[in-house]
Amino acid sequence: MSSPSKDYARVLASAEPTTIELARGLLSAAGIPCLEHGPDFDVAELGRAAHDVMRHQDLYVPREALDRALDILEEAWGTRPEVPAAE
Repeated sequence: MSSPSKDYARVLASAEPTTIELARGLLSAAGIPCLEHGPDFDVAELGRAAHDVMRHQDLYVPREALDRALDILEEAWGTRPEVPAAE
């Protein structure tokens, strides 16, 4: 898969693994499914930890949940994430 479906919107771009996990937890608790996607790279060769450090992932949510997801992250973090430009 070269990019997520048009049904998903990117909510975080090239985020640190910890940021992705925190956002995923907050959004999942609110019932918003998340999808990680990033540059294709051989995880098996490097291992997950090295892969995550070298190739940061993007976090996607269903397009119809984007505004709600941004509101949740803004409430939790005190700042609204910038929505990355559409691909």
